[in-house]
Amino acid sequence: MANTDNLTGVRNLGLAIADPFIASTAPKTAQILEVTGQGEVNVATTLTAVELGIKVQGKTATEVQEQVAQRSTAVVYVLQKLGAQELQTTSIQLNPVYSYENSTQTLTGFEGLNTLQFELPTVQSGAAIDKAIQAGANVIQNISFTASDEVLQQARLQVLSEAVKDAKAQAQAVFSTLQLTPGQIIDIDINSDDNPRPSPLVSNLTADRVSAAASTTPIIGSPQTIEASVSLDIGYSPNSAGTLASAADNLIGVRNPGVAIADPLIGSTTQILEVTGKGEVSVATTLTEVQLGIKVEAKTASAVQEQVAQRSTAVVDVLQKLGAQELQTTSIQLNPVYTFENGTQTLTCFEGVNTLQFELPTVQSGAAIDKAIQAGANVIQNISFTASDEVLQQARLQVLSEAVKDAKAQAQAVFSTLQLTPGQIIDIDINSDDNPRPSSLVSNLITDRVSTTPIIGGSQTIKASVSLDIGYSPISGVILDLPLNGLQQIA
Repeated sequence: MANTDNLTGVRNLGLAIADPFIASTAPKTAQILEVTGQGEVNVATTLTAVELGIKVQGKTATEVQEQVAQRSTAVVYVLQKLGAQELQTTSIQLNPVYSYENSTQTLTGFEGLNTLQFELPTVQSGAAIDKAIQAGANVIQNISFTASDEVLQQARLQVLSEAVKDAKAQAQAVFSTLQLTPGQIIDIDINSDDNPRPSPLVSNLTADRVSAAASTTPIIGSPQTIEASVSLDIGYSPNSAGTLASAADNLIGVRNPGVAIADPLIGSTTQILEVTGKGEVSVATTLTEVQLGIKVEAKTASAVQEQVAQRSTAVVDVLQKLGAQELQTTSIQLNPVYTFENGTQTLTCFEGVNTLQFELPTVQSGAAIDKAIQAGANVIQNISFTASDEVLQQARLQVLSEAVKDAKAQAQAVFSTLQLTPGQIIDIDINSDDNPRPSSLVSNLITDRVSTTPIIGGSQTIKASVSLDIGYSPISGVILDLPLNGLQQIA
């Protein structure tokens, strides 16, 4: 068995680092395992950036600009009173509007749009949006969340540690399967996510806010994800106990089914077999992620926003009582709706859409969807399944071992047929599937749950491949006939 204490021992979780006094006298190995570990950390966000607009149509440019100016002034005044930070105008637009009839273009009016952006603590952002709309805003363009700089910096350091742990676990799986002894860490490369993207909108309305402010749009920021990867080049050497005399024993012997590792004293070989093994593991999913929406149309922007806020509050309250996790609103939209008749554009109403996302154990997700719809949701956008983080991590390590076994089996078939003596494993490359895709929906109705939407999660597939470069030499005294080219290789 390979010495993996350096990788898995309770007292020393680090990769094996050779003693500098021993390293100076021991022969250096050229064999290297290249492994990349992935890290991901979610941190709570506390700040919300909102971009909203004031859109106006009128007969003249002066009329439009005057209305936009008045309403923008009112919106800015409200936001300043609320203590909005980073308040700025991101765009000012004024454009003519034309109608087209009988291939003739006719100027019918003008359209103006002022876009404002501001930042507030997330707990205040819902009320700020509602009051800005009451003051004259009628377009919501973008909402995103971020954590503070201090929290993000701490997360960057934590995610690097997670990436190193992942690389160590992968190396352990490969070294253990191949019965190799890990050596020095020869090279380390860090690839961190320096600019984590702001998180989409998350809603998590607390019970005391439901009764106190039922008409306020419920908004609480979702976690922000920070990612990093760390690549390690790890030297290794074979275990002396893993060296066997004959090619047949090395490949198919009952006592040691692993690929043979030549004794270092025999010397290195120049011939190389390149082989890639593939592994695939399917795991049962237990969690369901659901994305649904509340869609409303009304004559005014204020009426739309009020209805959306009320229904969103009701849906969030239901989902919270059901224990929904990762509850978030992935978008809040408010836009004017136009009709086009006889080449003329006419504002007819406004449309608002709030999109909520949540996660629950799959056995509870059907009932949760039904109750959310009863509370006011009227759009189902997406449903996907995933296994837990712990199950996925175990599967990633298992699939690496399966890939190594596949590479060994392929090498065994080739070496045995060609009567070659396998030597040292010169190089190892790992290509793992770091982000397995969620599984699609599978439905399987159970008779006693006819009144509840039946949802059963499928399996999730994790894949990986491992490439080995294995040195070899022919068995002494064996003549290999190659009739295709008339040549003979004499060992």
